[in-house]
Amino acid sequence: MQGNSLDSLKIDSVVQPSMWRYQLVCGLLLLTTATTWAKLGTFWHVSDFHLDVNYTADGDITNMCWKKTSQAAEGGSATKPGAFGSYECDAPFKLVKSAVDAMKRIHPNPDFIMWTGDDTAHVDDKFFSTQKVVDIISNITDTLKSSFPDIDVLPVLGNHDYYPKNQVPATENELQNKVADLWQTWLGDSYKEFKSGGRYSRDIPKTNVTVVALNTLLWYKSNQETEDSDGDPGKQFQWADGVLTELGKRKRHVYLMGHIPAGTFERYQQKKEGFHWYQERFNKKYIELVQNHSNIIKAQFFAHHHTDSFRLFFNASNASLPVSYMLLVPGVTPWRSSLSEETGANNPGVRLVTYETDTGLVKEVSTYYLDLAKANSDDRADWKLEYNFTTKYNLNAINPSTLYNFTQTMKSNRTLFDRYYTANTVSLENPEVCQDQCQRLHFCAITEVDYERFYKCNSASSTSGWAAWALATVGVLVLRLR
Repeated sequence: MQGNSLDSLKIDSVVQPSMWRYQLVCGLLLLTTATTWAKLGTFWHVSDFHLDVNYTADGDITNMCWKKTSQAAEGGSATKPGAFGSYECDAPFKLVKSAVDAMKRIHPNPDFIMWTGDDTAHVDDKFFSTQKVVDIISNITDTLKSSFPDIDVLPVLGNHDYYPKNQVPATENELQNKVADLWQTWLGDSYKEFKSGGRYSRDIPKTNVTVVALNTLLWYKSNQETEDSDGDPGKQFQWADGVLTELGKRKRHVYLMGHIPAGTFERYQQKKEGFHWYQERFNKKYIELVQNHSNIIKAQFFAHHHTDSFRLFFNASNASLPVSYMLLVPGVTPWRSSLSEETGANNPGVRLVTYETDTGLVKEVSTYYLDLAKANSDDRADWKLEYNFTTKYNLNAINPSTLYNFTQTMKSNRTLFDRYYTANTVSLENPEVCQDQCQRLHFCAITEVDYERFYKCNSASSTSGWAAWALATVGVLVLRLR
């Protein structure tokens, strides 16, 4: 017995450490598996339908967008519009319907849909009234509800979703009330908040994510209703700060969404200061809002440009420390902007976002597009995957740091920049048209959301290569002599 007991003790002394190691390995595997198997959710982001109810494939140049006299666009024609649209015009209903149908076919059960506004065509106010604007929004609302009857849509208004366009008051108004009624089933408990202010926040069910939807029209520089207001029309900054503070206490992960983005348009080269959307005071306040709550803001989703781009936000005291990012979704409309020659047109696009439901981290951004010229030629809308964000840009994650590193590399890596620029107009424009000054402008627009800093960044590109080297060298010498 004693001998057997001693043998047992010897065996135990050998087995126990092995068992401990086994349990440790199993525990690590479970942790790794839990991380690997983190629950993923998805949502669609769609914007800028700009439905042209007067569009005709007959190309009546006396009506609506047909007043344009520009030359034939790449892949399209100003005089021979197709059934799915023209690069010279806004979207016919057939294009709008094809986009929603494609979303349904590609991914029919998202957690929700972000719809960030601009639903009427780029035409004179004389063609509209409050009721006509509401009717167009109602048309698209019904289209989305028909294809996604059981999916929550999180909508906001764009600057073209008002009459007169852009002129949105900071108070409750007739159009906002009518649209709130259209969207009441989607808005739910947020109905009254949207009705009074055009904004709201919404917890996404079965996730730790909350979406904060902003009424960016109040900050738009073309909005005369708010240009003479105090520093916070509709008290929206105060509201947003309070909401984000409370969400921080609840340990929620936040997505900010809205129509008009902060910062500078990346496709406008006419002036060194660029083309801005917000009144400058509101642009600064928005940047401060993001900086103050960057610990809970996981991503920002905006539109308005019709192009595919992104923006970086930095720590208030460290301009080299990125703390947040904004993704700009391309538009469904292919409309060739009249803002400037280089602004151009785009192929229609929609976007599917994959995210972690517990952390709110964006894992993938997949952009789907329609080759409009081919669709018209084939008389068939074949929406396809244009690209996945991580694959196209060789990213192992999507966060402020990886996007900052990517942008720094893209600044001097022409091959990488060409990938970005191709995506910028949704695979329409050849990147060769964008050379040094244009490339610099895109870099500055991405990295400098503040207007003054953008101007300094963009102005630096006017210095010749030799002079820039000389200035940089002098700067280094001065620093060494201090």
